[in-house]
Amino acid sequence: MTTAEQSGPPTLIVRSSNAVARLTAEGVVWEERATFTHIPYRAVVDITAEAVGARRFRLRVEVADRAHGRPGGYELVCGARAARTFARALLAHRAVLPAIGAIPPVTTERRTSAPLSRYTRGELGLRVLLVAVVLNFLAVVATGRYLAAFLSCFGFFAWWACADLAAHIVSLARPAWASIARGVQVEAHYVTSEMRPGISGRMWHMWVYEYTDLDGGVHEYATGSSARNAQPPRTTTVTIVPGTKDGARSRADAVLTLLIALPALLLGLVIVSVPALVAMPGVLLLGLG
Repeated sequence: MTTAEQSGPPTLIVRSSNAVARLTAEGVVWEERATFTHIPYRAVVDITAEAVGARRFRLRVEVADRAHGRPGGYELVCGARAARTFARALLAHRAVLPAIGAIPPVTTERRTSAPLSRYTRGELGLRVLLVAVVLNFLAVVATGRYLAAFLSCFGFFAWWACADLAAHIVSLARPAWASIARGVQVEAHYVTSEMRPGISGRMWHMWVYEYTDLDGGVHEYATGSSARNAQPPRTTTVTIVPGTKDGARSRADAVLTLLIALPALLLGLVIVSVPALVAMPGVLLLGLG
């Protein structure tokens, strides 16, 4: 397990159909279809979240005239909770900044990457799957099997479980395989031992090391100790993948992930996919047969 030191506000993200706003350590990043706009916290003079419907809010960020930002401010429409949380976090962080010195300017860059999307991949996949469920339901109803049509809707949950499990398998396999195939080894030096939460939330006794990546950045690598009173080695060898944000890991951890965790998850995927195929579109195919 590896961590990097961070400071500043939470890295909140708010999305709408025409813009994405992000809180970073340096300020607000406002993404639109053609531009990236970087708004320093001290350039923000006001932020509001106003209701524009039953469940939608207009989030508006105004900047100082001297910052040379957009005169009318920056705004998007999003959910009520997202807008309020974003506004509170921005105001709280701006309040602790010193009000001295020149106000940093707002800068805008042209986009060079793929255009922004209103939905994440998971949200888009959920909507596509929901459309498929509705179409499957209507098709089964058309065959006159109303109970089967109702039962086929449970296929929605099974298919979503399959998609979620498949995404989890990919997220585990990709960094593990990259660590083995393209990783380089660096030496990490012991720093301290302390109790930290593990993946399950339980507190574990961890050995904390520091290593320097190929760009000169210093990062933490934490690993579970063999026993509470065991003496940690002063140095250990870890693997990092150049050009990625993947944290360091031991070669043994990568191998165990591919040999044990992945087969278990793949077995689970096969088990979950059976009711998914039976419920949808299996019921439809049976009715048409």
